[in-house]
Amino acid sequence: MNINSRVCAPLATAGLFLGYISQLEAGEVGPMASYAPPAPVSDCDACNTPGGYGGVSLLYLKPYGSDGSEGDGDWDLGARGTLGFERPDGLFYELNGFWYEGEFDPELGNFESIDSDITAYYIEGLIGDNLYCGEACLDVAFGLRYANLETERTSVRFVDDPFFGPPYTQRSTNTEEFEGIGPVIRIDGTRRLTDQVTLYGGLSQAILFGETDSTFSDTYTAAANDTTPPPGSIPSNSSGGSSRDELAFVTEIEAGLLFHFNMGQVQGAHLRVGIEGQYWSIGRNDLGLLGGVLGVGFNF
Repeated sequence: MNINSRVCAPLATAGLFLGYISQLEAGEVGPMASYAPPAPVSDCDACNTPGGYGGVSLLYLKPYGSDGSEGDGDWDLGARGTLGFERPDGLFYELNGFWYEGEFDPELGNFESIDSDITAYYIEGLIGDNLYCGEACLDVAFGLRYANLETERTSVRFVDDPFFGPPYTQRSTNTEEFEGIGPVIRIDGTRRLTDQVTLYGGLSQAILFGETDSTFSDTYTAAANDTTPPPGSIPSNSSGGSSRDELAFVTEIEAGLLFHFNMGQVQGAHLRVGIEGQYWSIGRNDLGLLGGVLGVGFNF
């Protein structure tokens, strides 16, 4: 066998082998060629429907004070509204508003009563993203919040001490209004239980920089059986006010269930049933709110 036959035979064999390989379908050549990489792990894009969304909730809340006064807050209605838009990649923009008005009336005895009116509201803009998905979905958002909290406390006290003149009634009104703005961060989580039921929870924390305006007035009137007391026998009326810089902290926690309406014209809508707690810490005033939530949400 000459050198040409020794060279041509291997080349012919190699050519036949390469021709055979070229006729095979992908995945048929050896163990490495048959390996198919796993599908990418799903991100959170599938947790929420891209596009616009909104919601409205009624809150039935009861206020609590931290000054240790005996008494009870009244159950009153509040409201919350949400409007947002989520992109297909999970990034979302959201606008939230909250409002509540209620009363807290501690009882201090037969000779004094206090009536406290509370008004709280805020509006905030958030930008967030889906952080994790799988069995559960977690959204993290941050933004800016403007908030206002006003408390007006009116106390009526009857004074009857013969050593200090005729009996009289003292009516005192103290008003404090906080107004501030600052950053807020929010974390929301959902866990699908069935096709119709989802467990949800949320936590938000806001730090607000603002100012508190305080006013007071004291009015003294003689008892009904002493309509013409001698001059100087009862104190004189007085009033005043002040303003101070304030740092406030507002914490909110919520949890409950979402019931999905996966049918007809309400496809993508849900009913929200849960509980919510809030804690407003503003200087000398600490206010807690606790109660239930009933709301609806929708996509559009």
